Amino acid sequence: MRIGIIGGGAIGLLFASRLSEKHGVTLYTHTADQASIIQRDGIRLIANGESRLLTGILSKCLDDGISNVDLLIVAVKQYHLPEILPRIKGIQVPLLFLQNGYGHISYLNQLQSPTIFVGVVEHGALKHDGNTVEHTGHGITRVASFKGDLEQLPLVNERIDHFPFARSEDFHLMLIDKLVVNAVINPLTAILNVENGGLITNSFYYQLFQDLFEEISGILEIQNKDESFEHVKSVCMATAENRSSMLKDIENGRKTEIDAILGHILSEAKSKGKSDCLTSSLYKMIKGKESQGG
Repeated sequence: MRIGIIGGGAIGLLFASRLSEKHGVTLYTHTADQASIIQRDGIRLIANGESRLLTGILSKCLDDGISNVDLLIVAVKQYHLPEILPRIKGIQVPLLFLQNGYGHISYLNQLQSPTIFVGVVEHGALKHDGNTVEHTGHGITRVASFKGDLEQLPLVNERIDHFPFARSEDFHLMLIDKLVVNAVINPLTAILNVENGGLITNSFYYQLFQDLFEEISGILEIQNKDESFEHVKSVCMATAENRSSMLKDIENGRKTEIDAILGHILSEAKSKGKSDCLTSSLYKMIKGKESQGG
């Protein structure tokens, strides 16, 4: 299968390297410089203490256009979608979107493809440079159908070493489940400047962790709160030594995904007339950090 991937960040590089083991992959990057480096040198994948150079991956600048793909994976951050969507509006091949948050769902109806899927990525990935990515944590990619038959996404039936895919029947529940995890862990670690596990091992931070979950689960009207809380806690402990993507964005003076993650929750709170004091405070803190460049 010919797979196109839009996005030269950590997730785009990780998917390109892992999927290239079984498929022909073309990575579409924002800059011509990154495309040139990958086209010339390949992608270096670091995993399990080993480094491998994968040279069979094609790379093009997105400005050069998309062609000859059987599946297109969109692996940019949610705030980049408004500039990406006009370029793929008329594409008819299956599309798979891998964004955090929930706000991107409102964009998808403007696309013409009859088969559109959404996914959540539970792997850890760290981009070292333009063509080097480290697979920092093995997980799973969950996928669900937004429009069309999930059987049109062959990846769900394949076995790829260290890179499994799993079906989810309800895209809304799947995204909300991941949203709660991101909304509790990412802002707190970014403001407190701690690894994920610090939210559990520090008793004062753990109280904040609990309070934030309680507020967010109330806003989103989570049905099984005890099960959801244990899931968030288990993710936090399983990634205890990781620094969240939002913390890394703050440290490197990059724009965060706070609007994609807490923005949707604040919008829900406003529409439902629910209290959002802690969520709103964390949102403002992150936006303040962003405005200062980290």
